[in-house]
Amino acid sequence: MKKYLFALFHATRVLNLVSWVNRRKVTILSYHSVVDDHDPLRRDRYKQHLPVNLFREHLDYLQRNYTVIALNDFLSARRENRRLPDYSVVLTFEDGFEDFYTVAAGQLAQRRLPATAFIITDRAYGRLPPNGEAFLSWEQIRELALAGIEIGSHTCSHPRLPDLSPEDVIRELSDSRAAIQAHLGPVHIPLSYPHGRTTDSISRLAQSLGYSCAITTVLGPNDRDADITMLRRTTIASDDDPATFAARVSGLTWWISSLRPIRGGKHNRVLDAEHPRAYGALGTENYDCAETT
Repeated sequence: MKKYLFALFHATRVLNLVSWVNRRKVTILSYHSVVDDHDPLRRDRYKQHLPVNLFREHLDYLQRNYTVIALNDFLSARRENRRLPDYSVVLTFEDGFEDFYTVAAGQLAQRRLPATAFIITDRAYGRLPPNGEAFLSWEQIRELALAGIEIGSHTCSHPRLPDLSPEDVIRELSDSRAAIQAHLGPVHIPLSYPHGRTTDSISRLAQSLGYSCAITTVLGPNDRDADITMLRRTTIASDDDPATFAARVSGLTWWISSLRPIRGGKHNRVLDAEHPRAYGALGTENYDCAETT
């Protein structure tokens, strides 16, 4: 049903109005995996593995209707109190799947679109079991960085940070950042909290360690006053057709979600957003039941 509603809103230009209302906010789009159309079908419980033909349609839509900017450009504009173009969006990719190198990066390069890839550094070293999935190597990460892709941290081993001891949180954040700098040099490094989980103290720690910003899984666009250690994002699912994608980018799903009862009170701002119900239901990206992002 939701896809029919999105298609109706898209066809009747309702989404154009929603997008116009949010035009001065910056939407951070979060992808995970982009797979070649010829790859064998895989079990996709969390709707992470987007077919490349659908990814092309997403990028085509963005190029017609939005301005894709680098995450660092968004941060620079904030520091300099500089206004960004209306309808600005940022592209990010979670977990460091190898298909970002083999599939997604080529599509971005053809269109000269900037993006940020968040990597789990222990997986780049081959230290964590891949569970049947392939992840970026340091050689591939260096090549991507040389091509202009911004590399960010998704910690060392992708734990739920608030569940760890303070010492382990420090290790996850500092060792991951140090590993990226050791391989890429002194670069600005953003952070994506595993599972979207953080606390005020963890966010302050991330800032003190030198991370340029940090991204949660809280749904919604970011305005000029957004806390850079608590940035919002919009997660894209593997079955988001063009109309559904347009609804997400416009901010419609965020607006609908804001009208729903909030579970967990003020702490809802750090909840997960990667369960299939979060993808499939209209604007329900606040469900606290994810295991993967």
